[in-house]
Amino acid sequence: MDLKPFVDEMEKQKLKIEGVIVFQRGRDLARHRWTPEFRRTTFSVSKNFCSIAVGMAIDEGKLRLSDKVMQALKRQSPSDQIQAMRWDSLTLEHLLTMTMGHPEFTRPRSVEEALSYELTSDPGTRFLYDNTCTFLASVMLTKATGQKVRDYLLDRLFHPLGIADPEWLESDDGYTIAANGLSLTTSELALFGRFLLQRGNWEGRQLVSTAWIEKATRTQVPTRSGRARSDYDLGYGYQFWTCGHGAYRCDGRDGQYVIVFPGLDAVVTINASEEENPESILRAVWDNIFPQL
Repeated sequence: MDLKPFVDEMEKQKLKIEGVIVFQRGRDLARHRWTPEFRRTTFSVSKNFCSIAVGMAIDEGKLRLSDKVMQALKRQSPSDQIQAMRWDSLTLEHLLTMTMGHPEFTRPRSVEEALSYELTSDPGTRFLYDNTCTFLASVMLTKATGQKVRDYLLDRLFHPLGIADPEWLESDDGYTIAANGLSLTTSELALFGRFLLQRGNWEGRQLVSTAWIEKATRTQVPTRSGRARSDYDLGYGYQFWTCGHGAYRCDGRDGQYVIVFPGLDAVVTINASEEENPESILRAVWDNIFPQL
């Protein structure tokens, strides 16, 4: 694997990338760093860890995709009839597929704030990327298991992968935010990518069912970003983006990527910082790394 074309492209465009790791067929093919490695926020890659936690809870029989949000949270419906109907029909699956019915992106700091939003369309009818969906899924998991998402994953995922206790931001009312706020190194993200590539298996232990990995990472709902040549028009799973080339990805706001190629037995992991044009990093992966896999 020759990373020079990719590295040159990053430097030509002056993109704020920190590190890249290419793993294929059981070994690292290439690594390159622009900055020393340290834990940094992974932004929305946090959502993918929440998805795995939900899958584990479903495997354990503690959650179901059909579970109703308002019942799980033991909350009363809004007084408005239409809002009551929409909130009462909202399920865990709607949250995972970002189809709860919000009109705009939101970042709630508490359950009360999340439940105060108006649903302007029926759940399941419209995709809109929204942190509230992931946060409410996190709250549902805590109600079902008695543990915050971070704590629930410590012995089920983080420690088996060799990831020492990570920091993960909490809401004002004490839940793992889950939509963002998880801090990891590039190498730790690469371990997560290998776990995904191995369909939930790690060193002979099935940490989450293969069935969950397959469902979570394939298109469950169509997406339309409105951007030209966008990687955000190819569908969404259960908190995972689907890609061309038979791949799927974890995708953080500033250019944090874990791109999994099941058919090529490969993972590309990237960390970046405050990059305003992260899609340029992704395009460079397709142009300079993918053809060598």
